[in-house]
Amino acid sequence: MDKDTVVTLLKYKRWIDFATLQAIRAIDGTVHGEKRHLTIRLMNHIHVVDMIFRANLRGRPHGYTALNTPETPTVDELETAMTACTDKYIQYVSAMTPADFHERIAFKFVDGGDGNMTAMEMLNHMLFHGAYHRGAVGWMIGE
Repeated sequence: MDKDTVVTLLKYKRWIDFATLQAIRAIDGTVHGEKRHLTIRLMNHIHVVDMIFRANLRGRPHGYTALNTPETPTVDELETAMTACTDKYIQYVSAMTPADFHERIAFKFVDGGDGNMTAMEMLNHMLFHGAYHRGAVGWMIGE
């Protein structure tokens, strides 16, 4: 996969995250409160993992101790945070050289275990992880 393809996938991610959050907004919380809450929690989990891998990609600590936050953000807060995070990914990837994608990066998983991936492996993991969980959110919304 080349840089242009990754940037295109990130732009798609930004769009589909927004569209998914719009669908969650439309869930009547008074009738389907638990479903709405769970969909927000799943989208927040996607965001937390995005943030973790964004830090790992840059070789910086992420500060997370779990794969979700104790508190549940509002849909508006999550939309702002997810869009900003994906925009940062787009900026970062746009500045990468072809060699940068093959650089191996050591990092720590949230549980303290050692990790080592190429930048491209991290980007693929982040993109496909989000797609997997958005699929679950879509299924929940459709029920």
